[in-house]
Amino acid sequence: MRHLFRQLNDQSQLEYNKAQERRTQLKEDHGRLIQEEVEKMERDLAEEQLLTVPQRELLVLTRERQVLVLQIEALHTEAQQAERDLEDQQHRHQRDLQCLREESLEVFRVFRQVSEEQRKMSEGRYRSVLLEAVQDAIYLSAQNQQLQADNKQLRKALGELKDTLVVRGEPNQLLNQQQ
Repeated sequence: MRHLFRQLNDQSQLEYNKAQERRTQLKEDHGRLIQEEVEKMERDLAEEQLLTVPQRELLVLTRERQVLVLQIEALHTEAQQAERDLEDQQHRHQRDLQCLREESLEVFRVFRQVSEEQRKMSEGRYRSVLLEAVQDAIYLSAQNQQLQADNKQLRKALGELKDTLVVRGEPNQLLNQQQ
């Protein structure tokens, strides 16, 4: 995702620089055109020495008006270009933002899927260990019951053996066996 962000940022910077160069070139072209028009006006005025003062002033105003119209047109064209560049950049940012959203959602989906798989694996291991523990507890409980039953039976048999020996009159033999 960082790679995508860097790529989008680099692309955006490159497009911004190109647009900036276009606007700069357009401004320079307009500046040269206006300068040429001013120089032409000055040459024309220098050549028109025979004109009366009102005619000369009219010619100056007409030429100045032409220069102002050129400047206004240049500014208008530059503003339109800047507006187009701004709109293009807005569309690119919207597109880039959508790409980042989609990439983020995909990363989240993958993360959630991996987390879910890990949870299921952990749950499966837990159930397996729990089942083994329950089975071991059941087995040990059964073994314990069997051992208790065997002990009970052995005590009963021992008691019966004692009784038999007492009846026979051999209590010393029993004491020797227990030691």
